[in-house]
Amino acid sequence: MARIPEALRLAIIDGHITNWTEAEVLNGGPIVIVLGYGLPQLVLQRAAYQTLVAAIIQLEGDLPALRAERDGIWGISPQDDDGVWFRLTQYKALVRARMGAKHPLSRTVPNFGDLNISRYLTVVQQFIDHWERVNAALPAPLTLGSFTLALLQTAATSLDAKIKAIESAETSAAIKRAELEQLFGDEIEELREETSIVARLVLYQAILSAMFPNQPISDTLPNIFPPQTSPSLAAFDFNWSTQPGGIVKVWYDPPTPVVTTAEQVFFKEGAFESTTPVTGTTPGSIRVHNFSGVTIVGELDELELHNAAGLTVAHGTRNAGLPEPV
Repeated sequence: MARIPEALRLAIIDGHITNWTEAEVLNGGPIVIVLGYGLPQLVLQRAAYQTLVAAIIQLEGDLPALRAERDGIWGISPQDDDGVWFRLTQYKALVRARMGAKHPLSRTVPNFGDLNISRYLTVVQQFIDHWERVNAALPAPLTLGSFTLALLQTAATSLDAKIKAIESAETSAAIKRAELEQLFGDEIEELREETSIVARLVLYQAILSAMFPNQPISDTLPNIFPPQTSPSLAAFDFNWSTQPGGIVKVWYDPPTPVVTTAEQVFFKEGAFESTTPVTGTTPGSIRVHNFSGVTIVGELDELELHNAAGLTVAHGTRNAGLPEPV
């Protein structure tokens, strides 16, 4: 729900630290805006913010390498002869050649099915189980060239470890990102933590303006929200329904007046986040999007319209009475 670009956040905090430091000189002593919170506490929050940013950068930087390692084990295509995928495409023909097409094991070779990353381990385990039965039925173990059942089992162990490492890094990054946004507080006022950085800066500005009305120290207060944005967000109605195959169908009524800067629909359910290009923001024309690989528990967490920079320009509220388009 960000409206303040990440690239500007530290500069905004630093501008307030500079202003706060000068204000304390004018005041002849510390300025405490709430009990136990003054300039030193803002400096500590800035450091905590930087620590979280560094942790997120590290986690998100690790993910491409982990995904490449996972894909290297599985294979980037069925023609990639370094991958498990390529080896398993040879399995059916060799089983039939060794056992005969009429044999029950030849007739029950596992099928890859709807092949996606979430099914890699399931598919590999199905082939392992089948291969064990084939080896038990043959006088000599089946091999796919130099590729053996033992190598498939080793690959399965490595694939499992990589997938778990990726899931852990993705979860950790999502949690750190949520902690970062909670600490910074770039949210609508109803959701903003009172102890967040933005909440403290808003309070500081109000107190300083009262302490030094019409004085340069007040007039030079840095903006919290960039001039092109507004603390108030446009709102729009949306509704959703579940579809077969783990698909959530979402439809929404674009905001009035037209939000011409909206370029993406942002969908969030727990740690699952997805964006898709908007198909238009003309009022009175319901827009529909499908998001796959997600199950909503209770209620959808967030549906927003973002601009090209990924900043929120409109926030959705579910309207269960908004009819599903035919």
